[in-house]
Amino acid sequence: MTTQAQIEQPLPSNAEAERAVLAAILLGTKGRDVAFDLLAPEHFFVPQNQRIFRSLAKLREAGKCADALMLDDEIRRSGELEAAGGSQYIMELIAGVPQVSNVEHYVRLVREKSLLRRVIYTATEIQQDAFSSASAGELLDRVIEKLSELARTAEEQNDLGVTCRDAAAALLQSFDAQDSVRIFTDVDELDRLTGGFRAGELVIFTAETGVGKTLLAQQTRRRSCRDGRHTLYCSGEMSAPHLISRELATEAGVEHWKMRRPERITPEETRALTEAASHECQRCRILDGELSVSRIRRVARQMKSRAGIDSVIVDYDELVEAPGKDEFEQQRNLVRSAKSLAMELKCPVILISQLRKSLQGEDRKRPNLQRLYGSGAKAKHSSIVIYVDREYVQELCGDETVARIVVVKNRDGKVGALDAFFNVKTLRFESVQTPQPEQPDWVTR
Repeated sequence: MTTQAQIEQPLPSNAEAERAVLAAILLGTKGRDVAFDLLAPEHFFVPQNQRIFRSLAKLREAGKCADALMLDDEIRRSGELEAAGGSQYIMELIAGVPQVSNVEHYVRLVREKSLLRRVIYTATEIQQDAFSSASAGELLDRVIEKLSELARTAEEQNDLGVTCRDAAAALLQSFDAQDSVRIFTDVDELDRLTGGFRAGELVIFTAETGVGKTLLAQQTRRRSCRDGRHTLYCSGEMSAPHLISRELATEAGVEHWKMRRPERITPEETRALTEAASHECQRCRILDGELSVSRIRRVARQMKSRAGIDSVIVDYDELVEAPGKDEFEQQRNLVRSAKSLAMELKCPVILISQLRKSLQGEDRKRPNLQRLYGSGAKAKHSSIVIYVDREYVQELCGDETVARIVVVKNRDGKVGALDAFFNVKTLRFESVQTPQPEQPDWVTR
C-alpha cells in the first residue's frame, strides 16, 4: 500500500478544520453528532487528531458526553497520551479554536481532504502496479474498480437523499412504458404475480441441479429481447456456443439432442439453423469463461455506455470469484455487488443460485429462504426469489412436463405457488392453461 513517505509533495490536509471538529465535540456544540456519522479516525491527517477522535468515539459508544478532562483520562488509560499530543495539546483544542457554529461544514472539509489523499494514494499504486502487471486488461479492470470505489465515496459526501415529493414524481414518471424497465419470464402466471422485474432489483432463481434454472433464465433473456430489452448473460458453467445452441435448436425446430450429434443434422435442418442464427440479437451479449465480480461489472458498464443494457443474468453464484476471506464472505460480497450493480445500471440483475441442501418429500412443497445457499445476504438484498421444481428430475418417475414455480419472496407483491408446464421439445416453462368454465347462453347474447 502506498504511504505518505512515497509521495514527494505535501499531501492535502486541513489541520484547522480537523481541530474545529474536535473542539466542537469537546465543547458540546449543537450538531456535533454529524461528526461521528460522517467521519472515521482515518479521515484525519494529523496522527494526534486520529487518536483523539478514536477516543472520543469510544466514549460516545459508552454513552458519555466527553469533555477535555474526560478525554484526557481516557487517553491516559489507553497509554496513548504522548502519541495524542499530551494534555497541553488537548487543552489547546478548546482554548485556541473559535466557537464552531456549523460543524457539518468542517466535517465535509475534513472528508474532502481525506478523499483527495486517497486519490493520490490510488494513482500512485496504479502507477506502481503498471510497471509490474503482466496483463493490461487485468490492470485496467483493477483500475476501474479502484476509481469506481472512490467515485462512490465522493457521492456519499453529497448524499442527502431525495424529498418525498421528488420520489413520488419519479415513481409516476416510471409508469411510462417507454422509460420503465420491466423484464418478464414469458411464464404468464409468474409475470402476473411479480409484475415483471424492475430497475435496481436483485432477482434470484433457485432450484435443484438439473431442474432448469438456466433454461428459465435463457427464456427470460429471449422474451426481453423480443420486447426490445437487451441482456448481458454471464455464464461460468457453459460456453457461449453451448448456451446459444439451445436457442437455435428451439427456433429452428431441431431436436435438441442433435446439437451434440451434428452428423445427424439434415441439410434442411442446417438451413433452418443458419436462418435462426441470422436473426440472433447483435446487442445481447454472453460473457463466459472465468467469471469474477469485477469482470462482470466492467463488461456491464461497457455495454451500458455503448449500446445500453436492460438486465444482467449471472449463472451461477458459486462460479463467480468474489473478494472475501472465506466462502461465506465471498457469497455475501457477491450478493451485495450484484445489488449494487442493479442500482448503478438501473436494471434488474438476475442471480442464479443453488439450494443449500436437497429438498425431499413434503419439504419440496414448502421451500423457504433459509434453504438458499448463503441465504443471509440473499434473503436480505433480493427483491424477488423464485424457486423452480420438477419432481421428475429428482425422482425419475412421473410426468416430466409437470413443473411448479414458487415465488418465495416478493418485496412489493404476493408470494405463492403456481403450476407450470415444461415443454420438453422447446425446453421452455409455460403457464398451465386452465380450462375456463362454460358460460350460459345469456352471457354472450
